[in-house]
Amino acid sequence: TTDIRAMMCYPVRVYYRDKLTHENGSCYLTSHKVAWLSNKRKQGSKLPVHMFALRLPRVKSVAGQRNLFSSPKIILHLDPQSSSASDPYIKLSFRDGMRDNFFGHLKSALAAKAWLADKVTSTEKRGAAAAAAEFKTMSAGIQGLIKMQKDQAQRAEKDVDEAFHDLDALMGKASAMVDLAKKCSEGMRARSDTKEEEHDRFSLMLTDMGIPNPVTRNSAGSKYHEQLARQLADFFMQRRGASQETRLGEIGGIITLPDAYCLFNRARGTEMVSPNDLLDACQLLERLHLPLACRKFDSNVLVIQAKGHSDEKMMEKVVAHIKSSGAASAIDLSRDLRLSLVLAKHHLSEAERSSLLCRDQSLDGIRFHINMFEEVTLNESC
Repeated sequence: TTDIRAMMCYPVRVYYRDKLTHENGSCYLTSHKVAWLSNKRKQGSKLPVHMFALRLPRVKSVAGQRNLFSSPKIILHLDPQSSSASDPYIKLSFRDGMRDNFFGHLKSALAAKAWLADKVTSTEKRGAAAAAAEFKTMSAGIQGLIKMQKDQAQRAEKDVDEAFHDLDALMGKASAMVDLAKKCSEGMRARSDTKEEEHDRFSLMLTDMGIPNPVTRNSAGSKYHEQLARQLADFFMQRRGASQETRLGEIGGIITLPDAYCLFNRARGTEMVSPNDLLDACQLLERLHLPLACRKFDSNVLVIQAKGHSDEKMMEKVVAHIKSSGAASAIDLSRDLRLSLVLAKHHLSEAERSSLLCRDQSLDGIRFHINMFEEVTLNESC
């Protein structure tokens, strides 16, 4: 059977009904089961002290449980092993805000029921094995082996030819489709009766098709990194949609270099750039007076940011969000403000360093609150 791992969470505690049975272990979810392994090891061994696996076909239903004074949990109701057994269930208790993510993957795995597909596949394999077991004189001996290898080589060659033929056809049509989309966009702009909303939607679709003429070493020659830096700036500062916000502005005006690498290469299609070439291009941004800048945090994280980006304004935005929504973790801020987790942690740390926020560290993780101590006036006589 093909058991595909979906995710892992740590630390996770296990309850049988309402009794705590195991704590501080790693919980793994796959397409076929939930497995739990203790973080403690047996003396003189790498094996965990406790571990168990629960096959998903035995899970009847799942439900979430959240309590003000305890960690969020997932309840797994199980099919009883015997008719006399009462309705059994176990609880998985999560920390650091991982419950909702694990819960979503668990419900998806239960809905997919991958174990049913494995039963069909195993039946087909048994049928194929039975058919192959029939003796044929043409497949026997040295001559049969030579013929088998020749057939395999021919099938592989045919598959490769078909794959490259399809790829060539796709590449041949790609530029023509981009040109056609551009002409349609210009025609819609020229027509006075075209609704602005329709034009914005079409322009956004054209933008999502990627970079139509990516810079390459062959086309740019010795100016390759300079041209790459200019195209990088055009890509992230391109205005999109009805709001006319730039692509970088939509995500807060700052992005980590690995995220920028992924987005930029996705837009370039097959003409991808290497990490070193992108880094060299980023180091030319300020020298070429482009509207982007490359910056390194104290944690050695490299980011690309708009020249108009201000850490002070970002801290004000973070503080305003926490004032309106309440205490937040780095994961909460990342989700609400559409930031990467690295940037969310950086902005929270900067706001804390500026005494705008203070942290509350508990078993459930780290959450940041508005710093009320700055507003307290001490009595001099105390």
